[in-house]
Amino acid sequence: MTIMSPILETEYVRFEMEGDILVATYKKGKKVDLQAAQQIVRDRVEYTGGAPVLVLLCNQGVISIDKESRAYLSSQEGTHGIKAAAILSDTAATAIIGNFIIQVNKPHIPVRLFINRDRALGWLKTKA
Repeated sequence: MTIMSPILETEYVRFEMEGDILVATYKKGKKVDLQAAQQIVRDRVEYTGGAPVLVLLCNQGVISIDKESRAYLSSQEGTHGIKAAAILSDTAATAIIGNFIIQVNKPHIPVRLFINRDRALGWLKTKA
């Protein structure tokens, strides 16, 4: 996989590669609607060149992700190019969001919620 730059900063997410894992850190104080979710996916696919990747999703305090956005991010289009995703939760609020996405939207890829970064990375490496 050829990554154009080591880090991509967007309005909503900071993308960077750590070895063969894409770390996507959602920015603090953002509200994600459908338009934002679609842009996040476009940015991710462009950054990775469309190559399939393992993703560690880190939330730094997104205020909300609406229902349409959650459905889109869990859809085949929204998960295009993702082999598996670990959601790293640092608060009860992000744990609720993560569990909701996993249980209700039923992503087309393996997804698990973690509160420990090392465990999340370990699980992702089993999905390579």
